[in-house]
Parts: sequence; C-alpha cells; structure tokens
Amino acid sequence: MRGIKVVHNFHEDLAFSEQASCEPFWDAIYKKAFPDLLSHMLCSGKSKAQECGVDRLILLKNNLTLRVEEKKRRKAYPDIALEHTANDRTKAPGWIEKDLAINYLAYAFLPLKTAYLFDWQMLKRAWREFGAAWKRDYPEIIAQNPNYKTISVAVPIATVQAAVRNARIIQL
Repeated sequence: MRGIKVVHNFHEDLAFSEQASCEPFWDAIYKKAFPDLLSHMLCSGKSKAQECGVDRLILLKNNLTLRVEEKKRRKAYPDIALEHTANDRTKAPGWIEKDLAINYLAYAFLPLKTAYLFDWQMLKRAWREFGAAWKRDYPEIIAQNPNYKTISVAVPIATVQAAVRNARIIQL
C-alpha cells in the first residue's frame, strides 16, 4: 500500500466547503437528482445539523425532507476518499465511521461538474463489509494538519459504486 501525503488547514478546508460560489453547482445537481425538488437549504456554521453531518436539507414536493452531507474535491480523481480517522492523536473516527444523521453523501469533483450521490445506509453497509480490505488494498491518504493527521483510503469510484449497489441486495 502506498501512502499519499497532503497538507491541510482545517479552517481553509472548512471555508472551501462552505463557499457560496458553489451554490449554483449544488442547485443544478439537486434539481437534476430530485425531480420533485421543492427547495434546499445549506446548513453551515456551528449547528446541531452540522454536528450530525448534515450540510444540506432538501425538501421534496411530497413534504419529505432529505439530509445530505457534501464532500467536494478541487481536482478530479479516480477514487472516493473515505475518511476513517479524523484525528490520529485522539483516535477520533472519520466521517465514514460515524453514525451520521443523513440520507445521502454527495461526493463532488468540481472540475468535472459531477457529483455522486451515495445512499448513506448502503455506503455504511459496504464500508462494514469491505472497509478492512479497502484499507489493505488501496492507497492511504494522509492529510497533515497542524497537530494531527487525518487518514482516508482512496477507493476507486467503480469499486465503491459496485459495493453500494450490492449492499442493496439482502440475502438471508
């Protein structure tokens, strides 16, 4: 397994994730993804929603509210970076290890103007089944922060998609 090292600044990354300039992008994504979209609202800053992983609330015409966590990458990559360790010093779990109160993970590659919508429960089921193998078989991404490291695994997009698709099949 080869490691990829990147340097991060939490505050800069947070500002990037909350950029208002990305709102037209997300608006177009959600209008295309949800034909019955009524409205959507960004949940930014320190809030109960953010603590639960919710970046956006989506309201459908049938009054159903969906909760979405959004991940954006500045460059196009052939993988989904699944963060399993948020802080190596405190052993804080990464977002893929948390029980987030979301329906979907929206994972975007801005240069491609593309977002992958993953059903959260099925993604979590796929992670539980394949996470250990993915950590063994695919490159580790180590993001160096000022006093700690965040660790993710770079799993090929097609591999994640297949695992999530198969997670929908329940055999007894």
